[in-house]
Amino acid sequence: MFKILSRLSGLALLVFFAGCSSIPADFEKPTVTLAGVSLGGISLLEQQFVLNLRVANPNNIDIPLNGLNLSLDINDKPFANGVSSEAITLPRLGSAIVKLRVSTSLNAFIQQFNALQASGKPIAYRIKGKLFLPLRPDGVSFERQGEVNLP
Repeated sequence: MFKILSRLSGLALLVFFAGCSSIPADFEKPTVTLAGVSLGGISLLEQQFVLNLRVANPNNIDIPLNGLNLSLDINDKPFANGVSSEAITLPRLGSAIVKLRVSTSLNAFIQQFNALQASGKPIAYRIKGKLFLPLRPDGVSFERQGEVNLP
């Protein structure tokens, strides 16, 4: 019985290290930036927005992307969340646009809308989340912040 367990453990380690060997030693995390926002839908209790995210691949290999999750903060307050299982391939030394539908509650929307009307200042935002790549089973975290001026 001990021999069987030790062989299975050895096999599991071999499979694990074989998977890790497919990750290049100089692998750089893809970067995520906010490229656009549009209204997705409005209902009484929930609002949906579509975020256009530019995901850039700084590596010299194509990277398959199996999905992502994201949270959006506006003016340091949680605003919206979303997930996507859209599978795309990030071209080597290139980028792709990923459309992500996020939703927010009526309460969060009204609070932010009132604060924005009163301030007249640029909107500070932060996106943070995780990209799911077959090369990295634990995922790749990202975070980006910036400001947007309202017209």
